[in-house]
Amino acid sequence: MRPWGWAASPHKGKWQRSFGVLQAIQTFKKKVAEEPNDGANYLSILIDCFRSYNAEPTPSAYSFIIRYLFRRHMLSHLPPVLDHLEKAERFDVPERIFVSVIRSFGRENRLHDAVDIFRRIPNFRCTPSVISLNALLSVLCKSKEGLVLVGDVLLKTPEMNIRLEASTFRILIKALCRNGKLNSAIEILRMMSLHDCTPDAKLYSLVLCSLCIQAGSDQVVEFLEEMRNAGFLPNALEYNSVIDVLIREGKANDAYSFITLMRLEGKIPDITSYNSVLDGFILANDFQKADELFDEMLLIGLFPNSATYNTYINGLCKQDNLELSRQMITCMERAGCKPDIETFNTLLAGYAKAGGMAKAKELMNEAIDKGLQWNSHTYEILINGFISKGILQVN
Repeated sequence: MRPWGWAASPHKGKWQRSFGVLQAIQTFKKKVAEEPNDGANYLSILIDCFRSYNAEPTPSAYSFIIRYLFRRHMLSHLPPVLDHLEKAERFDVPERIFVSVIRSFGRENRLHDAVDIFRRIPNFRCTPSVISLNALLSVLCKSKEGLVLVGDVLLKTPEMNIRLEASTFRILIKALCRNGKLNSAIEILRMMSLHDCTPDAKLYSLVLCSLCIQAGSDQVVEFLEEMRNAGFLPNALEYNSVIDVLIREGKANDAYSFITLMRLEGKIPDITSYNSVLDGFILANDFQKADELFDEMLLIGLFPNSATYNTYINGLCKQDNLELSRQMITCMERAGCKPDIETFNTLLAGYAKAGGMAKAKELMNEAIDKGLQWNSHTYEILINGFISKGILQVN
């Protein structure tokens, strides 16, 4: 006896169809897995399996066979599947299928095929969006060959009624920075407002950091000012990157001005900031400013680390103040900062330059007593020192 109301249930037909589709998909997956060779007509298998259950192939079924063909690298079977999906089926194809196809073509380095399927999306009764566009751009932007195709893709987006979003610009700017096309990255950053998109702090930071690696100080400082005018104040790490660029170009005074700017903005320059500028002053032989900077660090409560002491000791050695340089090791230890082998190498180079090879040998032994091991730099300094003294044998 059937339960009451069963015959009149309005959901019976829908339930039966869903069950038939489920069985068709399971049968289809089984037949595909059992297929012994690559010569099978997978489209026919798909259609026959669904027909045997009086059902129509679903988006999920097409998604499965497309993924299967990519996974097995049987891409010669893909065109008839896509053509049938485009011309014979009547359902609206979900955009997620095209996103998957685009990414799969990208992994196969078939960039033109990825572009082609993107442009065909409307033919599949699907409205393309920024989701599929971003998927394509992510694929293209991974290689220089793909970057060449980006411009043409973007020109076609108005015809496809796709609105560019901040996420789209982020993909483009990252790719341009990665490939050293910084002027183009800055230009696109400035164009974002024309598309009702506002660059965020992360995008400005990305471009600034790329400039610090690849560009000169003039362009870096100019962009930094543009970033500040846009309302994004750099953090201490970003300021340190700018300082490093200036030090690299011998502009220690300009670098120090950014330490002052950081403090005016309420940021506390860290030991890395001061170490870089200290090194810049010593490289410029401006020892008075180096001394003033070292004192300033202590006054604001920064604790020098081994890099600070090594840099300061190098400055003392350049002034031939070797005894004070050696006393700095004691100062380091009292401050709880353990000297490393580079500390001794710096002193060793100072004594070797001054011809004090006996003192240099004492330092080497002291380093060993402190549990340090000589490195290649140690031997290089020692050998050069003995050669300069005309000593060919070392006792």
